[in-house]
Amino acid sequence: MSELKWIFILILQTIFIASTVGSTGDRSQFYNLCLAKCRDSNCESDEDFKVQPSIPLRVLMWSCKEDCSYGCIWETVNYFTSHGLNVPQFHGKWPFIRLFGCQEPASVIFSILNFYAHITMYWKFKRKLRSNDPMFYIWSYFSMICIHGWFWSAVFHTRDTPFTEVMDYSCAFIMVLTLLYCMLLRITYKNNKIFVVITCGYLSILYTHLSHLWSGYINYDYNMKFNIAIGFLTFIITMIWWHRNHKKLSYIHLIGWFNILTVLVTILEVADFAPIFWIFDAHSLWHASTAPLTILLYRFMMADCAYMKTYYSKLTLDIDHHIR
Repeated sequence: MSELKWIFILILQTIFIASTVGSTGDRSQFYNLCLAKCRDSNCESDEDFKVQPSIPLRVLMWSCKEDCSYGCIWETVNYFTSHGLNVPQFHGKWPFIRLFGCQEPASVIFSILNFYAHITMYWKFKRKLRSNDPMFYIWSYFSMICIHGWFWSAVFHTRDTPFTEVMDYSCAFIMVLTLLYCMLLRITYKNNKIFVVITCGYLSILYTHLSHLWSGYINYDYNMKFNIAIGFLTFIITMIWWHRNHKKLSYIHLIGWFNILTVLVTILEVADFAPIFWIFDAHSLWHASTAPLTILLYRFMMADCAYMKTYYSKLTLDIDHHIR
């Protein structure tokens, strides 16, 4: 009972972590005057260019208004810094150098790295295990969720639009929630009643949160807090399970270290500083740090599935022996 009490208190503290979104740059008079001048000079309308833009801008469907915004962001940054002011944010984001039309190139590269890590490790998972092994389909479902999620992360950081933004937030939430779901199913494996309860709860939370997210009721800050809260709950539950089984399961340290390191690198997600070389911000470095942690998680998944196969096979043989 005391464990549940502390879990509840810690989750509440996590949910109510304060966060701020700065937009000093886009509110400045200099930026807005620059934007109006650029549109008059270069745009037929907010969408159309007077002069055909470069191929990357056309491929990634940049509008004239968006391109003017990008140019004026850097003029505003230069104005601020030349007058001894801090680098401003624009619409709650730091300014980034655009490469080949990509808005946040480091986050794109590191999202692709995570995407590749999950695909590579999932193929190893499939080669080592059979479809009838315990937890095979549950962890396969988790892998598909992660692969899909990191794909949309790369798309969103390439081009930030309302659709790609919601897809990124949705997928990030589903990944965090699904890991909790899979760990709960692992801890309560073979208990059919609890399986039904956990699955119904998972689907209910998934539907409610995603419907609110797509309806615009949930913004980025709330979604991030909710993800951190779910992730922290996963950490607490998994570490309690680790503590109770670390002498019994020789490989369980893998999920222990995965949890500890995931919590540590999440500090980067809540950090806030201007991009290094205008490319590497805290969020992109967080993406970079999560890719190697994928190896720890999949190694645990493979070892655990192999253990469960042996354990339940032995249990079945023992039961058959006593029946005979």
